Amino acid sequence: MVVDLAKSATLNYPGIDSPINVDILCNACHLDSGMPIGMGKSRTKDINIARAKNNQNHTIGDHVLPVSLHGDSSFAGQGIVAESLGMSGLTHFTNGGTVHVIINNQVGYTTPASHTRTTRYASDIAKFVDIPIIHVNGDYPEELARAARTAVAYRQKFRKDVVIDVWTFRKRGHNELDEPSFTQPAMYKRINSRKSIPAMYEGKLIESGELTREKADKVRKQWLESLNIAFADSFSCNPVDPTRPPGWSKLGAPHEYPTEEATGVNTNELSNIGVKSVTTSESVTVHPRIERFHIKPRLKKLQEGAGLDWATAEALAFGSLLAEGYNVRLSGQDVGRGTFSQRHAMLVCQETEKVYVPLNHMDADSQEQRMGKLEVVNSNLCEGAVVGFEYGVSVEDPFTLAIWEAQFGDFYNNSQTMFDGYIVSGETKWGQQNGLVLLLPHGFDGGGPDHSSCRLERHLQLSNDPVDGHTDAMPNIYVTYPTTPAQFFHLLRRQVKRNFRKPLIVAAPKTMLRLASATSALNEMSPGTCFKPVLDDPTTRDPHSVKRVMVVSGKLYYDLAKLKNENPLGEHVAIVRVEELTPFPRRELFHVLSRYDNATDFVWVQEEPRNAGAYAFAAPRIKSMLPQHATLRYVGRSEHAATCSGVETQQAAEHVQLTTEAFDGLRGLVADLVIDSIATQHEKQHDKPASVISASVSHRWASRAVYAAHSSDH
Repeated sequence: MVVDLAKSATLNYPGIDSPINVDILCNACHLDSGMPIGMGKSRTKDINIARAKNNQNHTIGDHVLPVSLHGDSSFAGQGIVAESLGMSGLTHFTNGGTVHVIINNQVGYTTPASHTRTTRYASDIAKFVDIPIIHVNGDYPEELARAARTAVAYRQKFRKDVVIDVWTFRKRGHNELDEPSFTQPAMYKRINSRKSIPAMYEGKLIESGELTREKADKVRKQWLESLNIAFADSFSCNPVDPTRPPGWSKLGAPHEYPTEEATGVNTNELSNIGVKSVTTSESVTVHPRIERFHIKPRLKKLQEGAGLDWATAEALAFGSLLAEGYNVRLSGQDVGRGTFSQRHAMLVCQETEKVYVPLNHMDADSQEQRMGKLEVVNSNLCEGAVVGFEYGVSVEDPFTLAIWEAQFGDFYNNSQTMFDGYIVSGETKWGQQNGLVLLLPHGFDGGGPDHSSCRLERHLQLSNDPVDGHTDAMPNIYVTYPTTPAQFFHLLRRQVKRNFRKPLIVAAPKTMLRLASATSALNEMSPGTCFKPVLDDPTTRDPHSVKRVMVVSGKLYYDLAKLKNENPLGEHVAIVRVEELTPFPRRELFHVLSRYDNATDFVWVQEEPRNAGAYAFAAPRIKSMLPQHATLRYVGRSEHAATCSGVETQQAAEHVQLTTEAFDGLRGLVADLVIDSIATQHEKQHDKPASVISASVSHRWASRAVYAAHSSDH
């Protein structure tokens, strides 16, 4: 069931030994948006109950009966209904069947049924998935009870969805303050001239002798009294934390900025997991190209302990979590192979088309070790319902790493309601944490305006991270743009190793998947290592000689690093990577920037247009920590209505222009450094202040006390 603010209940019925636990979903008030969430939550709950009972003969739906309430116009009009029904019978999405109850008021707010659909019945959309529809007149409660019993019996036998279309009406229109006769005068003239449904049923029972008028009056009086008592109690109500599914009691809510904990794993164990990730049974015939370009290179790099790519790091993260008993659910379009043919988490036999998931065939080290399961879900071609489903999984089970990967980052747009109404705001509205991971491939590499951007700016806008850093309170989401496989490895492990849950949005790699310089060594994932929100420039030899600091996030770093290496004045440039954009890593970034005490030019460089990407979010936060007289320049594309140009040559020319501009003016900055050096020597020799000193050198990093006080901790 779906309501705005939910509270679970336990119901007891005569003749039933065990009570019935009713779990009511929190709803974001977007019509029928809770439908796929209920599917994901109920499936996960059902599976977890079966695991707890060690039920070896479990069929999905044995322990949980989902019931979904709908309005007539929303059931016919909302696309999320068709998406959800379309995946209701799929192997990785079925919950054993949902009983859908349409409260058919024969009007959509103020719009008559003839204008809300082209079909005869509001329920006709369900016909495309061949599920039964029971139409029943709401005037007859006993017929409605028969319809409900029939629907549940069908669901229990066939484990499919079923619809009950209850034809009825709203006495007072859309709400108690509405005047429905403004728009439906004829309908409400008839409604107002008839008795209410309870009154008609009461009269029938009295006429048949099954109920006396005295008994009816007594029941009515008791019911009204209970309502009045509840209403009076509501004024002194002090809501407690909502009831959460099992497992959440082991976690807490973060009250302050957490420190990064080690998430590394023994390298021998990782190497074994890596080998297992590409090991198949003798009965599986692997495609020769996968053997040549995926399996053999992975084994070679694992043996060398270096040059590990993103797919390998991801497999190591998954495998190590499975070995620790966590479950991993990877969902999205073509995720088994990977959009860019990089993952191959599932291998398809070339003779039988049998699917083989290597990581599910790892051996436990002991009888006591409980191995987790990797569920690889090639979803149907929709985003909204699938993201909602995975959110439901994450809300129900905090110890399953639930991941949704978009084919391209832009495609998340079709699930915007799930992001806005649930994923990023559910904890604030309902106290409902979730640890959903969203992998959104991002990068300007010739893909055109609809395959380049995951809209970083929109996700950052949804963050409640304070601009001025006035509090250490935890923001609502994590948004990251990692640049190395090891960083990605640690991100995935950190997501379930922490004692709290926050959604994680990752601007995922595309060209970096096979970029030789964007690889990691095995020891970068070893014990004692962890995710680093900020990465300093590894090529800087003398921080005091740096005059320009470039701050960048994402794959553009590798293009800039290449140009720096080729530039004769490159030693005077430092390129700092912000790997985690929210919560913004103020202390870590301040600690890195303050090393460059002679730097006078600070630049934010990005490949996205100025009105997109992370610049608008990051700029005020970075400016607040820069030294006196320093500012932050922008280098990147100008404002664009589309994410980027659809003409590859134009996009390439823009890229050359912005990366070249990032290094313009270096000679003048270095000249300032020489003058400053001469002035310093002159000061020492004559024991008096130099007459020529660059104004920017007079800054004092320590004046930023809010950051400097904590920089030693990192």
